[in-house]
Amino acid sequence: MSPAAATVIVPTLGGRRLEPLLSSLADQAVFHQTIVVDNGPAAGSAALAAACERLGGVEILRLPENAGYTRAVNAGVAAADGDVVVLLNDDCVCDPGFVAAISEPIDAGAGVAMSAGVMRDWADPQLIDSAGMELDRTLLVFDYLNGEPVSALDGGVADPIGPSGAAAAFDRRVFLDAGGFDERLFAYWEDVDLVLRLRRQGYRCKLAAGARGVHEHSATLVSGSPRKNYLMGFGRGFLLRKWRVLDAHRLGSVVFRDGILCAGQAVFDRNVAGVRGRIAGYRAARGEQDYPAELAELASGTGVLEDLSRRRRRRARLGARTGPAAPATEGIKSLAVFHISGTSGPSRSLEAELAWLAGEGRLDVVVPGPGPVEEVLGEVGEMIEFSYEVLTKPRRDGLVRAMRRLRHDVQEFRGLIRARRPDLVVAITSMVPAVSIAARLERVPVLVYCGELFDRGYGVGLIRGFAGRRLIALTGRLATGIAPCSQIVASQFTGSPAKVVEVVYPPIADRYAGGDGAAFRAAHEIDAGVPVIASVGYLTEGRGQDLLIRAMPEIRAARPDARLVIAGQPFPRPQDHAYRQYLVGLVAQLKLQEVVILAGHVDAVADLYAGTDVIVNPARFNEPFGRVPFEAALAGTPSVVTRVGAIPELLRDRESALIVAREDPGALAAAVIRLLADPELAERVVAGAKAVLEQRLLPEHSLAAFQRSVAATLAD
Repeated sequence: MSPAAATVIVPTLGGRRLEPLLSSLADQAVFHQTIVVDNGPAAGSAALAAACERLGGVEILRLPENAGYTRAVNAGVAAADGDVVVLLNDDCVCDPGFVAAISEPIDAGAGVAMSAGVMRDWADPQLIDSAGMELDRTLLVFDYLNGEPVSALDGGVADPIGPSGAAAAFDRRVFLDAGGFDERLFAYWEDVDLVLRLRRQGYRCKLAAGARGVHEHSATLVSGSPRKNYLMGFGRGFLLRKWRVLDAHRLGSVVFRDGILCAGQAVFDRNVAGVRGRIAGYRAARGEQDYPAELAELASGTGVLEDLSRRRRRRARLGARTGPAAPATEGIKSLAVFHISGTSGPSRSLEAELAWLAGEGRLDVVVPGPGPVEEVLGEVGEMIEFSYEVLTKPRRDGLVRAMRRLRHDVQEFRGLIRARRPDLVVAITSMVPAVSIAARLERVPVLVYCGELFDRGYGVGLIRGFAGRRLIALTGRLATGIAPCSQIVASQFTGSPAKVVEVVYPPIADRYAGGDGAAFRAAHEIDAGVPVIASVGYLTEGRGQDLLIRAMPEIRAARPDARLVIAGQPFPRPQDHAYRQYLVGLVAQLKLQEVVILAGHVDAVADLYAGTDVIVNPARFNEPFGRVPFEAALAGTPSVVTRVGAIPELLRDRESALIVAREDPGALAAAVIRLLADPELAERVVAGAKAVLEQRLLPEHSLAAFQRSVAATLAD
């Protein structure tokens, strides 16, 4: 079998771990096909495509949803061109000869349809993480040679029963003829089931001792987390029934082994998800295969106590380390949790602050999926993609589901906190209360950076207002410290048990000065000298872009050549996508198609500010802070804003901006016309905004306030 006929299949949820693996595959000594099966959120597909394009020669197979590891692999094998399929987890990095070495033993005609690679431990590359699998007589699986020194391979070792799914090779035709992985298993134990089926057909596995790499064990779901324990338990229960393991001879051994494992999870992981998983898996299966009595000669020769002792030692090693990029360090170990993965106020506001935390010891950054936050913070902290939900107003039929999800997320975060062992948890929102609950239960101080303003303003009805106040009250009870982004946000915590440590105003960086205004105008075909009005922000009804569109006819009555640029995209919510369509219809209704540009997301915001004559923030909702007027001032552009939320806290009418009442297109139009007609007034408000910025909003101001907040939270 020529190793050049191999296809490497990598199922992934996306994220920063993937690129090191793909880079190592690009350095392989033999030609091969690489298929990345994208099982992650749609929001991360662009970043994944960009990573694959940078490395070249990588094909992407996009699945419509996270269909699980088994379906992802089966889809990849079906699409493969190679005679040999090599399966790799995305938390591996391969040595240059890996693909050639793991493919070489495959010869289905000679009975070898499987081969196992050797993955070294990421934290200690002198030790083996896995060299395939071994089983005991109850079909309990363990990674072959785990914890043994790599040098043990030099003297020659026996072949494993089969390969571990983290680094495996199969004859493609044999894999397909066997039906591939059992897709009733979402993840885990699918490799055991397939190996048993292939063994029953007479196929063997060879150890490819020269196929080596490193593996970050449990990087995706975190060892000991409720989610991983449940899925592992589900697979175990499923196979116990599918392979008819439970009979009078083996029942006692199963109860003994699994009882100790589940008891250990209850004590050390503080969850019984493994028990629930076993019950669910057993119920989901049916007896389809006779117990493989021929396994007697292949089963692990070690006794049950030794098997369980090795598991305990492995868990101890995993618990003793915090990940490959997070070795034990002196100083502050921090865990920062974001509510979205996209570029937003918090990711921009706390970039320097979180970099400082990373420099003080170690920083883990938790996000709900791939996105631009990884580009902002991926160089300073270890990125962890986790499955959790932001608390939103539930539908009438969704309250029970929301409570169940909250309970699930709390357990997941507790497992993550136990695995990463931070000294401080920073929740960069109050909208994920599971973080604060989990931190409190694990007795870890939690600092909540609060950028939300819950009140009776625009779009806040009685139910939503009540829910918001309850959430603030809950945050106040759970948090060790609160770091609000403005005084008006801080006022929500008056009387709260938590200490409002200090207001941490978002810093305004100087990167918004010196933009290329001519380039922005050229990109949108706007001539020099044409008045340009612009707004910047997500497209959502609360931001009031429709009010600015309605103001344009009056503005054009005074300045017929004026153009309007609306920069921003909708949040990934149906109501915001519908709002964008409403804006398109409104532009058509007012016959402004040649006047209004819906520009979508604009990367070069500094160019936009520099190429604009007046920036307008027509917000309806109460802004928790409002950074756009200060960013625009750095580019020399004046702003018109509405009197909402924190706006009057820092800005003064006719001194640092023109401030008008909300919901008033006529007032917006009059203010814009006034600034266009009065260059001296425009210069005065720009100078006033810059003065506020220099006095209170420089990065060093924000960093110092954040440092004091962290110190006070840790002291408490």
